[in-house]
Amino acid sequence: MTSDRISMVDMSAEYAQVGPAIEEAVVRVLRSGQYVLGPETRALEKEVAAHVGAPFALGVGSGTESLILALLAVGVGQGDEVITTPFTFFATIEAIRLVGAVPIFVDIEENSFNLDGTKVEAAITSRTKAIMPVHLFGRCADMVCIRKVADAHGIPVVEDAAQSIGAARAGRSAGNWGAAGCFSFYPAKNLGAAGDGGCVTTDDEGVYERLHLLRAHGSKERDEHLVIGTTSRLDSLQAAVLRVKLPHLDEWTAARARSAALYTEGLQGIAGLQVPNPGSDETPVWNQYVIRCENPEPIRKALSEDSIDWRHFYSKPAYLQPALGEFMLAQGACPEAEKRCEEVICLPMHPFLSEAEVRRVVETISKSIA
Repeated sequence: MTSDRISMVDMSAEYAQVGPAIEEAVVRVLRSGQYVLGPETRALEKEVAAHVGAPFALGVGSGTESLILALLAVGVGQGDEVITTPFTFFATIEAIRLVGAVPIFVDIEENSFNLDGTKVEAAITSRTKAIMPVHLFGRCADMVCIRKVADAHGIPVVEDAAQSIGAARAGRSAGNWGAAGCFSFYPAKNLGAAGDGGCVTTDDEGVYERLHLLRAHGSKERDEHLVIGTTSRLDSLQAAVLRVKLPHLDEWTAARARSAALYTEGLQGIAGLQVPNPGSDETPVWNQYVIRCENPEPIRKALSEDSIDWRHFYSKPAYLQPALGEFMLAQGACPEAEKRCEEVICLPMHPFLSEAEVRRVVETISKSIA
């Protein structure tokens, strides 16, 4: 056992690279006295929109709030149905329930962790008011298929792109496929703030205007409230931090891709283990590198003993979470998702992993299976 821990993320290494510029930006905001929806937030919104390739972006308080506000902005409300995946962080489902809608779970693809677009149409009813795919672990869902079904039925698509800024499918970026794309700037994300934050991208000016109202108490002008809204504004300090980091994002994504390639090179072909296999039309950003294992426990044990961090994302499908109450489904409802919940191990993945660290992870896994 070694004492040199390999962490899932390395915020210290990131700060070593950009820390001085972040400190300068934070001081600039503090001296300006403009802390909420000031010039830093407006500038970041333009920069994120350009990065994603969308006409509009709007900064909000968190990734979860981006989902809630986007659903409201496309007209989802009490008693409506939203088709989504059961294999996701629970915030996806919370957002649906918090606007009063019902999650309708469709199973994931056999060879990925994303919603199976070929199964979406069968789940559509007269109450379906949105489809919410999740671009999980930094890989875009099959948006060509999903959009084809959505467009045929006139249903808006709200993308949960919390883990996938910069990812693309068929040459089109995550967050630029639907009526709204929702991003999280949680610190551990590929583009992370120094606290909570998020944004929504859209090409629909009407959705953009509704989001403006919803994030600020339904108000365009002081003391005039046009709709019931909330407070969900990306503050200037977080925007300034993100503006420092955004120019580094492509460089950091390329580093993640190099580590992913090393993992794949070292792990593919090992009996009982499957590595990610993105299609030729995909550009992943590797928020996580996730392997599937027929017998994951010996691998998890070996990684822990060798001081290598790992995560189990996700240990149960969303429809088995007690918080859903009457909307829980029985075991067996989505077999592919349930199978994946048993198999997955998320390995360390961040831009500052060294080749030696990746090879050590590979070696530990290989020895645990031998």
